[in-house]
Amino acid sequence: MIKNEEIIEDLNNLVKINNDRIQGYEKAVEGTEDAQLDDLFRHYIIQSQGFRSQLADHIVRIDGLAVSDVTTSDVTSKIHRAWIDIKSAVTGKDSDTVLSSVEFGENAALEVYKDAIEKDHLPAYIKEDLMKQMGQLEDALDKIKAIRK
Repeated sequence: MIKNEEIIEDLNNLVKINNDRIQGYEKAVEGTEDAQLDDLFRHYIIQSQGFRSQLADHIVRIDGLAVSDVTTSDVTSKIHRAWIDIKSAVTGKDSDTVLSSVEFGENAALEVYKDAIEKDHLPAYIKEDLMKQMGQLEDALDKIKAIRK
């Protein structure tokens, strides 16, 4: 039973990261006047909503409770701050500053995913889904970096 609790905790941390990512991109949407960036950021909001849903399904399947609120206060607080920093970056509507903050947030999210995937107690089918999600996060990071150049 301890194993399931550890899995639930790890997956809930990823749910929180995706909540933070959604909030960060929502702030980034508010802060951009570039239609292409707006579309891209909205795409990543939908992407994280899908990730969050998939993670919650895994949690429920192993008799756990998925976090439902959008507040973050524990191990992910550093990452939470990274995404929330986007809020201050967007006040000036400076695309490079917004993209820089988004890039930082994506890097932080990837670190949490990598840490989770390295855990031995995760079942292979969950690890496989996390690796797929992480691949999409890496693609998002690459795209953000390319736009910043």
